[in-house]
Amino acid sequence: MTWTRHRPKALSWALLLAFVLVIGFTIARYVGDEVSVGDDVLGLVLRLAVLVVVVFAYLRSGGSTTASTDGLVVHNGVRATEVPAAAIKGVEEDPRRGGAVATLAAGGAVELPGVPAADVRQVRRALKGR
Repeated sequence: MTWTRHRPKALSWALLLAFVLVIGFTIARYVGDEVSVGDDVLGLVLRLAVLVVVVFAYLRSGGSTTASTDGLVVHNGVRATEVPAAAIKGVEEDPRRGGAVATLAAGGAVELPGVPAADVRQVRRALKGR
């Protein structure tokens, strides 16, 4: 069974607006002979850093969780992590996020993107193969 956390449309538009503003401002600044690229290396690096942070936040806003008898495949929007069923101690609701987390036998926890708190039972059933 698979659950998906979709990216909000407003976030997509905000990302596009950020790109247009940062890139437009940068081009206008350098084309207008206001300052040369060589004199503004720090400013250029900071603008690129802002774009990287915005893109990373956008990628992290999506994700999916797939549960089967083999375990969990959790994709947090950037990379996928496979958690074998033997390493999972339990699946519980996480009221802070309004979702679910899988507690691991090693003592850690893995957020399950896309899984609402109401579907915790379904994740447990999928892990047991019912």
